[in-house]
Amino acid sequence: MPIDAYAKEDILTIRVLDERLVEPEQLKRLFDDLQTLLGKSDEQQVILDFAPVRFMASAMLSKLVAFQKKCQEFRAKLKLCSVDPQIQEVFRITKLNKVFDIQPDEPTARKSFSKRGFFG
Repeated sequence: MPIDAYAKEDILTIRVLDERLVEPEQLKRLFDDLQTLLGKSDEQQVILDFAPVRFMASAMLSKLVAFQKKCQEFRAKLKLCSVDPQIQEVFRITKLNKVFDIQPDEPTARKSFSKRGFFG
């Protein structure tokens, strides 16, 4: 599964490099690779960058929900970024935009980790 990952400023950034996430085996490999990276990382903040992705099978949504739960098990906060507008519409229709913190791009996602609420 083509992904690229790096840790910087206590944030693990994982970029999905495929344009299309469709095949069941491909999705399973991606989920396994994401879990492996999460398990090896000490970072408590994770950005999943979808910049190159233009199409995603609906089965990928369940993989993302499972990855979100895995992040919670590791006490890591997950943010998605650079999600194609058509894919974002699917998140909205399925109400998963309420489950995931989706940021426009990686720099914005990074900054959003350091934002505090009204009371700190």
